[in-house]
Amino acid sequence: MFQRLANTLALTTLGTLIATTAIAQNKTDIAWGGSNPGGVMYYMVGVAGTELGKDLPDVNITQVTTGGSTENAKRLIKGELDMGIVYGSHVYMSLQQTGPFANDDKGTMLRGVAMAYEGPTYFVTLEGNGIKSLSDLADKKVALGPPGSGTVFNCSNILGSLGLLEEIEPQMMTFGDAGRALANGQIDAFCQSSAPAAAVTELAETNDVVVVPYSDEELGKINTKYPFYHTGTMPDTTYKGVPATDMPYTTVYWVAHERVNDDVMKRMLAAAYAKQDALAAGHKAWAQMKPDTKNFLGLGAPMHPGAEAYYRETGQWAE
Repeated sequence: MFQRLANTLALTTLGTLIATTAIAQNKTDIAWGGSNPGGVMYYMVGVAGTELGKDLPDVNITQVTTGGSTENAKRLIKGELDMGIVYGSHVYMSLQQTGPFANDDKGTMLRGVAMAYEGPTYFVTLEGNGIKSLSDLADKKVALGPPGSGTVFNCSNILGSLGLLEEIEPQMMTFGDAGRALANGQIDAFCQSSAPAAAVTELAETNDVVVVPYSDEELGKINTKYPFYHTGTMPDTTYKGVPATDMPYTTVYWVAHERVNDDVMKRMLAAAYAKQDALAAGHKAWAQMKPDTKNFLGLGAPMHPGAEAYYRETGQWAE
């Protein structure tokens, strides 16, 4: 009798183990690159992983902390990420093997999923630092963002197009560190891409924050040299005490590696649109998510087949 009971328990344990192993084997692991804490992409991926995971128990989404867009694109190209938040300009440059991608493999494995948001690039300082215009950044300590980030890419482009890149004392640091360094007087200003950014929001709670304005002439020079920027207006509701400001914007995409399973991609995208309000409650940039298929295809890369199937079935496909 005891032997039969032991055998039954053993078979039950084995059955549970087999079932658990089967479930684990059927899970799809998704490594999704965002940015580091204090950056918009970090929080976007964090909330997406949490919300989408509730509806997709067979998909294991892991948030990967990175420097931002440039690193996300590079790691997608190397196959180290399954998904990433990437600037449209970086998708284009990776296919042309120019700029920061001159020494990388061609980005032929990049696939579009959705437009994540449009993001501005701007310089933040404090009232009393004597910085009223971009030209006042000359001879100042300016944090350009963390290495490998799209922020460093954007800030360098902008300052370079205005002849200011060689005039500043550049610093490389994370967004959170830059906010603290500015508050402590260790730097004079820092550059930020995308909004609202936690580092700036937190700084504005206890300090008189200034977003340095661009002149029309400066915006014209930037857009002429780098056509992937366009002028937009950051609303006055973005940061405490900061008025509406015109600045260079760039389009940012949710991008996947070609190897991501079509059905998994389609279900992730469907869940994202179904829960867009919840995603936007986690970070308001998700409120801007839309197909934008025509513009992404214009960069030279295809949409992911799973995303294309979803958009065609829902009547949102355009090319």
